[in-house]
Amino acid sequence: MALSYSAEELLRAVKAASEEVITEEELLQLLEEKRVRAYIGFEPSNVIHLGALVVCEPIIQLMRAGFSGVFLMADVHGWLNHKGELDVLKETAAQNIELLKKITRARGVEDSVVSFVLGSDYQLGEGYILELFKLARLVTASEARKSMDTISKKDVMHRVSSEIYALMQCIDIAFLKVNVAVGGMDQRKIHVMAREYLRKLGHQKPVAIHTPIILGLDGHAKMSKSLENAIFLNDGEEDVSRKIYKAYCPEGVEEGNPVTQIVKHIIFPWTGGFEVAGNCYTSYSEFLADWVSRRVGAKALKDAVTESIISVLRKINSS
Repeated sequence: MALSYSAEELLRAVKAASEEVITEEELLQLLEEKRVRAYIGFEPSNVIHLGALVVCEPIIQLMRAGFSGVFLMADVHGWLNHKGELDVLKETAAQNIELLKKITRARGVEDSVVSFVLGSDYQLGEGYILELFKLARLVTASEARKSMDTISKKDVMHRVSSEIYALMQCIDIAFLKVNVAVGGMDQRKIHVMAREYLRKLGHQKPVAIHTPIILGLDGHAKMSKSLENAIFLNDGEEDVSRKIYKAYCPEGVEEGNPVTQIVKHIIFPWTGGFEVAGNCYTSYSEFLADWVSRRVGAKALKDAVTESIISVLRKINSS
């Protein structure tokens, strides 16, 4: 059964899980009118990692309240971004769909409000391509390229495929008939472009919800399989323990600390609390005060995070 929230309460929950909402007023109106249909897209290049739990949190909040959510497995986007061939990307998409089903079920989302779509099932059709061409007539190459600054692989950045990728992401919003787009802060420029240009093609301007992007365990870049700095949702307990033990975690420091980011953006939303060395915290701010004052040490923190992440992964994989 969907949880009962007022529009204002649900807006607060979404904001708590987000870096920004463009715009809050527009989202509140959709919530009050009970006509939210949200989506989030994933390139199925690898098995999804812990960062997916952060970016999924706003759409989970919306679906827990009974609103529809669409997960796009963007295999064509991945192919354009040189992440693999389509047949391989489709196989990975199937694995990730099963993991995403488990994630939503673990958070109490009803199956009836969740749908999964494979990009290649509609993105190669004549109607889609024609709409893509219409958008291409409006957007400059410079705009499309700039919107991909934090998304494209470096060796793909200046290829035309990168610009097509950005335009497709805008058209997806129209073809999926969604009015809320969810993504990490790296999606911001594309969503702003969609808000500007979709109206000119006769489509609704979407609300955009952007989440923080947590650092990889090395503390230098976002989580990525290629950088070996991620915890994947199919990792075993020994893998989790080993990876967190090696993680960058300067004692008493919050900024640029991937371990405290995991506490803030994953452990508290998923468990509602956090226990370290016998101290029980009901809010991140309570924990942070003890961390920055060094009443909690790095070893104790890593031990507690390891235990909590293993518990979260057990919950997901048993759902």
